[in-house]
Amino acid sequence: MTNVNDSPFRAGFGKTPPMLAGRDSILDDFAAALAEGSWSTERSMLIEGPRGVGKTVLLNALEDIAREREWIVISETATPGFLARVTNDHLQRAIDHLDPPTERSITGVGVAGASITTQVTPAPAYPVTLRSQLERATSLTEPHGVLITLDEINSSSIDELAEFAAEHQHAIRNDLEVAFAGAGLRGAIKEALSHKSLTFLRRSLRPPIDFLEYDDVVDALRIPIVDRGREIDAEALDYAVRATQGYPFLAQLIGDLAWKASPQQTLISLDDVRSAYRKARRTMGRNIHEPSLSDLSPTDLTVLARMAADDGPTAVSDLRTSLGVTSKYLSVYRQRLIDAGMIVPAGHGKVDIAMPYLREYLRDHVVSDATTDRALQRPSFPAPPALDEE
Repeated sequence: MTNVNDSPFRAGFGKTPPMLAGRDSILDDFAAALAEGSWSTERSMLIEGPRGVGKTVLLNALEDIAREREWIVISETATPGFLARVTNDHLQRAIDHLDPPTERSITGVGVAGASITTQVTPAPAYPVTLRSQLERATSLTEPHGVLITLDEINSSSIDELAEFAAEHQHAIRNDLEVAFAGAGLRGAIKEALSHKSLTFLRRSLRPPIDFLEYDDVVDALRIPIVDRGREIDAEALDYAVRATQGYPFLAQLIGDLAWKASPQQTLISLDDVRSAYRKARRTMGRNIHEPSLSDLSPTDLTVLARMAADDGPTAVSDLRTSLGVTSKYLSVYRQRLIDAGMIVPAGHGKVDIAMPYLREYLRDHVVSDATTDRALQRPSFPAPPALDEE
């Protein structure tokens, strides 16, 4: 009997899955950058995308690569006070580990060794800054270096981000072995980078991280199941993959729920996957759609609600007419929704809802007279299976 708690899938936010599918090129480029030297552009990276696409998971993987190469890894969240935490806590702990401080030093020995006098080693006279800490840490870990990661980048800590960027730039100019990787929602990063003080971070590599392709999801579901000693038949696997619509969070959630559906069986069946799909759709609403919509303005929601009435892409001209607004007015909210990861351009003069099953969620909660049940269909991904309600 399979242990229900032995699921190989990690459905929580920021949880590293057993297989990080579809991100190999980013990981390979970063690993090469650590080996190549301080001049490599891949040593400064900003990861942006909508909720649930695996931004934090990718940061975790980058950290693992650095640790494997014996780099110091400092992991923080870009909330107020992060600069002090990086400087005075994380880096200081790393420095103390590599070079334990001597609290007292011997200053004299009495006659016949009968007495010993000591004094406390004085604190350094110079101020402790991120720059001085990086210089000290990199000298101690040579020939390796220091990786700093910042999750949830936004404009709430803009002054600290500016100071961090300046110190990181100075470290690179001095050829220190340092690297940086940050992550955040696309709109939040765009807003933060609009500040002139963050010019240096705007030069960071910004690798695309979005939904997975069909074959990537096949691997992300099938390989962990087989490696853990169970099986899934072809029909059930195809159903599960289509149900995810390439969304990494759904891949882990559906995989986890299907694994736990019939733990006494070796084979994960189509019925197990169908049950998982139903539960996942409800969880998607609570954990992804509700938080995403709560960040939007009333006008943003009005635009989305109008788009949800269509079964597919919406013509911007039709949207403008139905809302009774000017092109200039609508373009502001169109861009806001694109930056928030809620909609995507869908061909000339068209936009579409980006998140899987958000259309249905909006119809259920905003557009109550909608009756169809059709999710976004990306050209490169098969349509989702019909959801059989119990």
